[in-house]
Amino acid sequence: MGRVCCFAEIEPERTTELGAALKGAGESALAVIAHLDVPALAKLSPDILIADLDRLEVDKLEMLRRLRFVLPECIVAVFSGNMLYPWSRECHLAGANCMLSKESTASELAKGLHIAIRGGCYTDPRFAA
Repeated sequence: MGRVCCFAEIEPERTTELGAALKGAGESALAVIAHLDVPALAKLSPDILIADLDRLEVDKLEMLRRLRFVLPECIVAVFSGNMLYPWSRECHLAGANCMLSKESTASELAKGLHIAIRGGCYTDPRFAA
């Protein structure tokens, strides 16, 4: 049985690209589309979560901390357009395993997801200091 992969707060037009990236990383292209709702995601208990925090109106880092608390074994990937190094560092410290750039191609996203899934951590090089 494949792992449960979930997209949270991902713009609908980006789901095909991210689905292809998951498939390219060796995972099932099947993903549940969800809002960043901590209790709902805790019930889904995904193995891989790709979340876009950019448009959240709540504290983004606190949301990551809450997700990490309820999903301790989950690979949490943040899909972001904020390319500043301090942002990626803070996301990792708050619990993200993986930082993916919205500027990446599907193959670059697949490579980053593959590295995070197999090795535990990945930061897109676009998040440079």
